Amino acid sequence: MTGSRTGFSRSLTAIAVSAMTTLVLCSCGGGEEPSGPDASSSPSSPEASESSTAAGGGGGKAEINGATLTAPAGWEVEFEDSSYVLSAPDDDHPTGVGVFNADVTLASDVDELADAALSRVETAYPDGKRLPDVKYGGSTFFHLRGTNATERFDHYGTVVGDSEVVVAWSFNPEWVTRDEADEFINQVMPSFKFEG
Repeated sequence: MTGSRTGFSRSLTAIAVSAMTTLVLCSCGGGEEPSGPDASSSPSSPEASESSTAAGGGGGKAEINGATLTAPAGWEVEFEDSSYVLSAPDDDHPTGVGVFNADVTLASDVDELADAALSRVETAYPDGKRLPDVKYGGSTFFHLRGTNATERFDHYGTVVGDSEVVVAWSFNPEWVTRDEADEFINQVMPSFKFEG
């Protein structure tokens, strides 16, 4: 990994973590105070397993609170700040990351979770919108998408029992087209499983 990749990957990760944290913290509230999980009410160490890395080629499994995503060879999977960060492969420059988390929720269903998240996405991305729902691992996920000058953003979320699962994807639009971002996402999202 080059120094420029490390710095840019950390920047993308920070943006995605910030966006996801905002969406998660505010996912159930419509008023002044967010309802739903926050850092003070979450367990200090969520049930996360160490990521496994495939020999010689990266990739690996991210598992947290019963939710699992698997990244293919060439991807990096790291546990940072109570979420997994899945970094897409690159040649000479960073491409993007997915930030993956699962925790308890107060949202009653996917639509409630999506409505709360969409209001935040529309604020950060003028073209932010909800796309048709998709199914992964038998669970229906909402799909939000937006783009601004520095980021292509896709946000997926679902409610499974009492758990909320979110994956926030962030890609650099200078190096990744919309079709390429979709290809990266489709390498990982179909691997979703929940055993909570």
